[in-house]
Amino acid sequence: MKRIILTGASDGLGKAFGKLCNAGGGFEVIALCRTKPDYPCEFIKCDLLNEKSMNKACEIIAEKYSKFDALINCAGVPCIQPTNNTPYYELERVMKVNSIAPMYLISKLFDLIKANEADIINVGSTVGLKSGPLNQVGYTTSKWAIRGTSLNIGAELKKTPCRVIQFNAGGMNTKFNEKYNGEKIADPNAWIDPEDMAKVMLFTLQVPKNIEISEIEVNRKYKK
Repeated sequence: MKRIILTGASDGLGKAFGKLCNAGGGFEVIALCRTKPDYPCEFIKCDLLNEKSMNKACEIIAEKYSKFDALINCAGVPCIQPTNNTPYYELERVMKVNSIAPMYLISKLFDLIKANEADIINVGSTVGLKSGPLNQVGYTTSKWAIRGTSLNIGAELKKTPCRVIQFNAGGMNTKFNEKYNGEKIADPNAWIDPEDMAKVMLFTLQVPKNIEISEIEVNRKYKK
């Protein structure tokens, strides 16, 4: 059975992807998150805001799960604040989770990634391809940053069997923003089901190894 290292595995797209991999994708899931997922997986408690926590998680991976097939950086947080009054801690938080943590995990696991000929999926957003919504400059910037990470790591691994996939996901029917500001999605049916998005993400990982979907943009179709 193949094995994936998955951040953000306990909620939203990460949870949907982990459950899909566990149920029918043929992957053992090693979940890196603060809360243990409610589906069968191996769990490593990890706080992506904390360097020591990430170091410990990577040590456990090296000791117990050194053979893996993919690192999936799926964790993410929003930042919805007025541009002229965005607290520093909010910018620090969104950049750490959405940008710095994925870069750091790749760095810490880089030798294992190359040795395993493993793939990397960095989950970005369609706002990382354009200007984002009003009052979301922090979130938009963080998603532009992770796209830059994918492009640079992809160039570095170009002559290896490792593949780097930048997965730019459109808006989904999750509690992503609700957990942040308490505001529920007005029309849930108009947004992408995370289970459907997870199927697309799994497809990008399961194409033959001699094919690399280097970057993909997945948008929702608006209803009339």
